[in-house]
Amino acid sequence: MRPGSLFVAVAGGQHDGHRYIEVALKQGAAAVVGALSGEALRSAGVTLPETVPYIQVGDSRRALALASAAVSDFPSRKLAVAGITGTDGKTTTSSILESILQAATSSPAEPSGRVGVITTVGARIRGQARDTGLHVTTPDAPDVQRLLRDMVDAGCRYAVVESTSHGLQQQRVAGVDFDVAAVTNITHEHLDYHGTRDAYVAAKAILFRALFSSAPKAGVRRAAVLNADDPGSYLPLLAVMHQEASLHGYHVPVRCYGLATPQRQQRVDVVIENIRYETDATRFDVHWWGGCFAVASPLIGEFNVYNVACAATAALVLEVAPAAIQAGIASMPPVLGRMQRMDAGQPFLALVDFAHTPVSLERALLTLRPLVGQGAGGAQGRLIAVFGSAGLRDRAKRYLMGEAGGRLADFTVITAEDPRTEDLTAICREIERGVNAGGGAGRYCIVEDRAAAIQHAVDMARAGDVVVAFGKGHERSMCFGELEYPWSDQDAMMAALARRPSAAPAA
Repeated sequence: MRPGSLFVAVAGGQHDGHRYIEVALKQGAAAVVGALSGEALRSAGVTLPETVPYIQVGDSRRALALASAAVSDFPSRKLAVAGITGTDGKTTTSSILESILQAATSSPAEPSGRVGVITTVGARIRGQARDTGLHVTTPDAPDVQRLLRDMVDAGCRYAVVESTSHGLQQQRVAGVDFDVAAVTNITHEHLDYHGTRDAYVAAKAILFRALFSSAPKAGVRRAAVLNADDPGSYLPLLAVMHQEASLHGYHVPVRCYGLATPQRQQRVDVVIENIRYETDATRFDVHWWGGCFAVASPLIGEFNVYNVACAATAALVLEVAPAAIQAGIASMPPVLGRMQRMDAGQPFLALVDFAHTPVSLERALLTLRPLVGQGAGGAQGRLIAVFGSAGLRDRAKRYLMGEAGGRLADFTVITAEDPRTEDLTAICREIERGVNAGGGAGRYCIVEDRAAAIQHAVDMARAGDVVVAFGKGHERSMCFGELEYPWSDQDAMMAALARRPSAAPAA
């Protein structure tokens, strides 16, 4: 902390920032913001000199976000900002939208486009990467505002902000003026933190309520973008939009996307139809309120069709031309840790994917099944899944993920994924119970060391197989106890492939 700084005392899950006020004063803090009354501070043994201003607020996290925005001169007011939330697909959808907006704003003089993006993987400003940490959700409010300020200074026109439920609940994006709020889906996740599904949905809804507290910007369209095919998000968020409209006395438009189906009854603004899964691309047609255009995406799987549809709808709201949407989708580079192919010349397909919820794991396994081929002598290939479940997080999903693996994978390797202070063996046994319930008895093993688990899967693989390490994706650390240790599934997979015997034994 530099002399003259404002210290904002935030009460966290394990530490209360109010306890560190006197330390901050010794380091030169000139003023303090906190949620406790002066009397409560004195009762806690905290003494403030009369010369130091103390500002009591109802929510110090929100105060931190708004103060950070003010210090950076409210950069989001100078950008067209799209927020992306949901349980699965947030990072991929954010990256697709970034690619579309790059295509829309690039020129021979500005080939990188005029867009910045903040995701859980990292941040990019006009194509230049910025690190946001080892193992994060949405960055803290000061970092969000600093990155947005850098986007403005770099001449960006658009910003895409991936907004996690933790980040929304903890007010990390409270100082951001959003123009578009989009959701991918809402499924079973993070109930360890939010407590109930209703509370989880309410956290996601903060992004959509923010549309009504954000001032309109000249020449920038506004809308909420909803997934008409996802019952977990569509009706709850549509209700939120109606509530906010009644409260504020005006409507923000709602645009919905979904796949073509004869049973559909509700209005859908962007309809995806004629989907073809080909070896080089996934192709489909996009029908929207202004016409129809075809797209070709390098991403595989129906869930990525939804991710593309979400990004395309957000871009159409922002009045991006269909030609730029087509170009951005087609040229999108691979997303770190999302169905990422790992190639060392092996005779089978190896991938790293971030799927870490029951729904995302099930979707990933269903997507990968058609990629399983035939090996030597016509032997049928196998789908080999490596995954765990995090400690100090939603316990219910351990069994559910195991059940999905037992039902949909040919072989499951149960292993560590951020056990934290919980007993790793106990976590693995909960997953094992689900694997057996899903029909995977006799087709799994437990290898608690994650590097050894990936090695085991690689060593047993043969031609025609698909080997996937799930759950860590882009993350660059793994938590044991209370410490984060450097970790990369990509590095572990490549090392395992390099150590693999030239001829794998029969499994």
